[in-house]
Amino acid sequence: MDAIVIDDDISTVDVIVANVDWDKFHIDKVHTAYNVASAQRIFKDNDISIAVCDIEMPMGSGLDLIKWVREEKIDTEFIFLTSHEKFDYARQAIEYKASGYVVKPFNADRMEAELTSALQRLSDRQEIQKASKFEELYAGSLEYVEGSFWDDVLQRRIVEDRSIIAKEAANRGLDIDTDSTYRLFIIASGNPEQIGEKIGKESVGLYEKDLTAFVTDKLCCEKLHQGRIVNYHVKNLLYTAIICGDESKTIDQEFIDEALKELGNVITVYIGNSCNIEELHETKLHIEELDRNNVASKGRVFHENDEIVMLSEKEHILDQEQIRLLLNEKKKKELLNLLKFSMESLANQKKLSAATLTIIKQDLLQIVFVYLHSKGIQATQLFANDAFVLLESQSTDSLMDMMRFQVHLISATIDYVTEVEQSDSIVQRAKNYVHQHYAEDISRTEIAESVFLTPEYMAKMFKKETGVSLKQYISDYRVQIAKERLSSPGVRISDVAAEVGFDNFSYFSTVFKKTTGYTPGEYHAMTTGQNE
Repeated sequence: MDAIVIDDDISTVDVIVANVDWDKFHIDKVHTAYNVASAQRIFKDNDISIAVCDIEMPMGSGLDLIKWVREEKIDTEFIFLTSHEKFDYARQAIEYKASGYVVKPFNADRMEAELTSALQRLSDRQEIQKASKFEELYAGSLEYVEGSFWDDVLQRRIVEDRSIIAKEAANRGLDIDTDSTYRLFIIASGNPEQIGEKIGKESVGLYEKDLTAFVTDKLCCEKLHQGRIVNYHVKNLLYTAIICGDESKTIDQEFIDEALKELGNVITVYIGNSCNIEELHETKLHIEELDRNNVASKGRVFHENDEIVMLSEKEHILDQEQIRLLLNEKKKKELLNLLKFSMESLANQKKLSAATLTIIKQDLLQIVFVYLHSKGIQATQLFANDAFVLLESQSTDSLMDMMRFQVHLISATIDYVTEVEQSDSIVQRAKNYVHQHYAEDISRTEIAESVFLTPEYMAKMFKKETGVSLKQYISDYRVQIAKERLSSPGVRISDVAAEVGFDNFSYFSTVFKKTTGYTPGEYHAMTTGQNE
């Protein structure tokens, strides 16, 4: 699958091409163009599925290009770039069926969300075209058409104007009463990676299909079919929107319990207030905000007006002095129990939200980093691994995610401090680093980073344990290797100097003689009976 990025600003094109994870969307090649004319040539020579295009360019606008593409009957989804959230060309873009738009300056998350939607539209359209070839699949193709329509309404790809929405429904051949009121149900399933941990990674791809079938079977709602059920993603979270009539049956806790039993995953359901069709997008945004703040009460049913959380004042969140005390005493079990009790207490008092979890994470990181610094340990190096980065990024998603993060953070901290204080293993690891890199221009800083310590603390610890400085140990080890090499017949003495990390032969000779009492040539002759 091919894509193209078009913008008269070369730097914008470069940023988009470099920062979007194209492989994730199965896009094999990304073409670039800086005006409409060059883009048209690329369209003629290549099968372009996705176009990311600036809407305002001096040599022909993005609207000129999409109009030409539609006239040429090229099947491409367009995502427009614009400098204004409410741009004047919205109605024309809708007319030419643009997929979405991204507001400058470029944001990778927003772009990837729009790409997800655009590719879904493309997939839906291909399914419709495939189904239209067979008369017996006509009803199914209508469901694809309707699903695409409701997705466009929810994602505001159709202007929030009832008359425009009605016209769009008619254009797609859909029998939808745009004057009726609707209720929006949204199911929050969580992070697909975590779903995979529960139900098996091989089953994640089927989860959305199974959830859609479950909803269709269990929820009694007039005209409910798969065209009224829309799965979509917001960053790393999966949502399922269900568009029902105002008279539809509500969802209760039994529905959630059955979903857990049949699908193996905990879902949370949000029920929107009755609203007009043009208000569905705002209702969706409000519910997503509720879910972002609902970090402690997953697996329940909420209504749009429910007060799920209440923000806490920063100074009352955690007992920082007690945390510092337990950390200094390396009482891992007691500290983790304290954090667990604190988090559960805040949840029971409805004082947890995404905002408070962010504050908790920041405060805890600050305490840990200060503590590690006092021990001469470089926290940024210790935690520079994929596992920590993932847990930290997910820590504000839910109470359980925060607790997983806390366990990892505290355990890694106390375990490593304990290891450092039992310094034999740390010093041996530093020696191993020297043994592996002696031929390179290694520094005290590099060796310290390999064991996550500050250079000063590493040097002090090494001298205490070995009786020699780190610099002297490196020099002695190089001379040891040089002696082994010089004991081989036929070796070039100048080559040995370079092999053991000495760029200056004169300096190598000085160091070698000071350590062994012989020049390199004398040692070579003595051990091999040969002169170079």
